[in-house]
Amino acid sequence: MTPVADKRNKIGRARPTVQQFLMSYPLHVRRLAQRVRMLMKASVPDLTEAVYPGWRLIGYRVNSGRRSFYLGFILPMEDRVLLGFEHGRMLSDPEGLLEGDGKQVRHIIIRTVRDIRAARISPLIVEAAMIALHRDRS
Repeated sequence: MTPVADKRNKIGRARPTVQQFLMSYPLHVRRLAQRVRMLMKASVPDLTEAVYPGWRLIGYRVNSGRRSFYLGFILPMEDRVLLGFEHGRMLSDPEGLLEGDGKQVRHIIIRTVRDIRAARISPLIVEAAMIALHRDRS
């Protein structure tokens, strides 16, 4: 995973590191977010990670040559973490993990470590990366 903490946002301010960003959340939420980050990296190693302070999330892009395509996000909250997928509506979800009823985005709610089931979530991450790569090229 390529960190982008040293990059600047559109108005020239340095983006916070993931650790800096997560410090304002309760310890159990920070731990959940870190575990979900590890799962993202293990599922799709060639991701770019960036903190988006205005959106209060950690965003992920899958890389393809000189371009990258938005895949999804980790959204920490006071008592849980959401793992969101930009094109989540297009994902196959045989286990019924995805929530949300918007036109495009879907998410998984992570409240405890037990909710992070790699064997069930990792295939969704991989599929989301493939959709991002192919959908955004058109």
